[in-house]
Amino acid sequence: MKNSKPKYPTKKPRANPVAKKPAKINKQKVIKELATHFEADVNKTLQLSIQPDGSVVYKQYYVKQSPSEMWNLISLKSNDIVDTYYLKTSALMAAKAYSRADLTRFFEIKELDNHYWASYSDSMIYSHNIKRAKEFDRFVILLNKLELSQQRTEGYKDKISTMFRWSFV
Repeated sequence: MKNSKPKYPTKKPRANPVAKKPAKINKQKVIKELATHFEADVNKTLQLSIQPDGSVVYKQYYVKQSPSEMWNLISLKSNDIVDTYYLKTSALMAAKAYSRADLTRFFEIKELDNHYWASYSDSMIYSHNIKRAKEFDRFVILLNKLELSQQRTEGYKDKISTMFRWSFV
């Protein structure tokens, strides 16, 4: 009985060597094809042309970042700066409103952009000053102001994001 075969095999049987491996090349081809179709659909619906330097063209307007890191809305016909914005999304929405001659919406976007930037700047100042506060009373006041400015910043950011979605989608 010592030389008899064990009841259960100790090695697993080999897998069928003829079994097919998933074709990676085929999947990559399909993914690239889907990406090109998706890009074409996005370009049709958004009517935006994204440039290699990060700037964007919408119809006859060009949104380009200035050396001061603000976004200029430039008319392609006259090459004049229409307006300057802190956020790229605001500049794009303004380009759409300006192209439709919807000046009420255009000024509303500019006002939202300014409010966002004011709140964001305040929160940056308060976060800088809170690190240097030595007195507890001053620290508490700065903390309250910081939280309020951050809430306002998030609120304006949400409004701008929602407005952008409704404008372009």
